[in-house]
Amino acid sequence: MKSVEERLRELPQMADSTGLQADEQLKRRILRAAEKPARRGVMVRRVIPVMAAMVILAGAVFAALPALNKPNGPQATDTPLIESFSAGSDLPLGEKLALDVPKGSITIKSSRNPSYRSIWARASGGNFPLVGVKGRYYRMLTNPTSISGSLLGSALGKVDTYTSEPALAGKKGIISNAVQQGETVYAVSGMNNAMVAANVDGKMRVFQRVSFGDSALVGGESLGDTLKASSPVALELSGVGTVNDASTASRLVKVLVNNASFLRAGGSETNQSLLIQLKNGIVLQLAVNGERVIGCGTWACPEFFDAFQEALQ
Repeated sequence: MKSVEERLRELPQMADSTGLQADEQLKRRILRAAEKPARRGVMVRRVIPVMAAMVILAGAVFAALPALNKPNGPQATDTPLIESFSAGSDLPLGEKLALDVPKGSITIKSSRNPSYRSIWARASGGNFPLVGVKGRYYRMLTNPTSISGSLLGSALGKVDTYTSEPALAGKKGIISNAVQQGETVYAVSGMNNAMVAANVDGKMRVFQRVSFGDSALVGGESLGDTLKASSPVALELSGVGTVNDASTASRLVKVLVNNASFLRAGGSETNQSLLIQLKNGIVLQLAVNGERVIGCGTWACPEFFDAFQEALQ
């Protein structure tokens, strides 16, 4: 291939044979044509490193993806609404509570849209961990993990029947599928028939009143009897919001207790819950389905849900 200098020297001959004008314009065209391959080569050399860098970056991103999906990896989650605290520590509620429950209890933090949480102990073999005291049934809670002796009320008796099939046992004595035979069952101080406590694997666990085997209320009981929510300091309704003002929480609980209408002994499947934190550090739970709450039976109370929405505004 001829060089640029050789082409320029041949301009006069080309002009004679082809009729082209060997002027400055033709010279510039030849120079531009000679420069194009060189420029293309420069661009290729520039593009290759850039593409290589992009490939390396993409590889790093894909390599990081498994770590992001691991349970311990960074995840896009909301700030926890319920956090552990020690007895007597400072709480987000802005006050120190004279708690008598150890670390592992829960407190409710403010959130516009809290997720569903359950503090019921999981079922095993078709039955949840329970204690039955003369026809009243109580389900074990995961929080608190234990309570001290100063929160224990009077002794209700000892477990006389330990069975994996509590539905088949009688209703006269005290039965359990979690508390060993011979262990004493206590009332929880200030909770009337709403809660009991008993030793489970060396810890004094708390049990909340629920319905079981189509058995809910005893005699002329109301929701206030099965849900003794005295001195509430916060409420959390999953998917709706939280109320962490003690006076507002107390007013809302009164609306619930005073207006709830009993529908039936059983419950229903749900993925929504109402948590009620008390001043003593204990948290009660009710399942929620529409405008109904489910604990010791199913209760309708549209007034409560209207009042809860108003309190959030």
